[in-house]
Amino acid sequence: MCKNHYWGLGCLTLVAIITLAVTTADASRVRPVLPTPFNPSRTTSTTAVFSPTALNQTIQHYPDLARLIPSGSPLSPATATVQPGLQTTLSRNLHNGALVTSPNMIPQGMTLAGRYRLITAYDATGQTQSVIYVQNRRTNRLENTVLLRGKPHVGGIAYDPRHRRIWLCSHRRNHGLIASLPLATIHRFNPVTMRAVHYQQRWLLPNLSNASMLTYHHQALYVGQFKSGQLTLMARFPLNAAGHPIAAAPTANSNAPHTHRLQRAVSDWQGNLPANLQGITFYRQYALCSQSYGQHASKLVILKMAAASAVPSPTVMATYRLPPQLEQITVHGHRLHLLYETGAAAYRQQQPDAIDRVLTISLSRLLD
Repeated sequence: MCKNHYWGLGCLTLVAIITLAVTTADASRVRPVLPTPFNPSRTTSTTAVFSPTALNQTIQHYPDLARLIPSGSPLSPATATVQPGLQTTLSRNLHNGALVTSPNMIPQGMTLAGRYRLITAYDATGQTQSVIYVQNRRTNRLENTVLLRGKPHVGGIAYDPRHRRIWLCSHRRNHGLIASLPLATIHRFNPVTMRAVHYQQRWLLPNLSNASMLTYHHQALYVGQFKSGQLTLMARFPLNAAGHPIAAAPTANSNAPHTHRLQRAVSDWQGNLPANLQGITFYRQYALCSQSYGQHASKLVILKMAAASAVPSPTVMATYRLPPQLEQITVHGHRLHLLYETGAAAYRQQQPDAIDRVLTISLSRLLD
């Protein structure tokens, strides 16, 4: 994950270095990019960046992944779905508000919400607004591109099915922040006539300096803080009957300008998990985590849930080696969905094992 505040290289630098030649050892493994005809009227793209052959080759480079893909072709709609927006994304220029198409979006977060698959992305160059891609998860059709305020990293997204509410990671100065919007909003939003979606709630997380991963589980939000090379600090924020976090008591500086109209959420648990986690989701008595940083292979880390509680234990039960730059993961039924950022323009030429699809693996195979 290209985290502006955590890497020594900024995102702008990352975009620049894709023009450098890859090493001789890796040159033969760089995935060929499919040609895309110029179309000035195109908005958010829905076509693949890499060929089916390239994806199959990448999967075979990682035996753990090849074993976890369900039987049959890994390119079936049930196991590999093209990520939208990797070639062009409809957004707005942050300087003049003009509607534009950006070729520089980097996918970050993913969740399933009702009939939708929601994927977040930010512009690596910082020139356009961050977005949510809205896909029909049954047909894989792109139904909308929702524009977010500004250029948040949006490292995590979650869905509360009880209140039909979407939650997003963001930040505010030196604090993590989460914001919400009703599920119905993403269907009504018109990116041509609306500048940005309106958040229903915004909550500061005083015990986290950033919010980079997020999931919903058992009427609570689990939010993780990313700091390169350090243990992942995670906190749980229970939701009340109305689907709101528990508010902290007002403090002496609650009326300061930077806290105006922002309540502070109270956590009922926090703990340290393995370093460099990018996503977490829950299945039965396990916490499943994506662990990734830089161009090294990612890991899918299986943690045991602590006894008699709904919190993950730092004890690692198993790990699986997967392609680099794995981002958020999410469970639906008995399958695990994996989102990668390597199909983005900032990475696709420098990463020989790039992936431009959401992959789905069998949880029964994973936990055998």
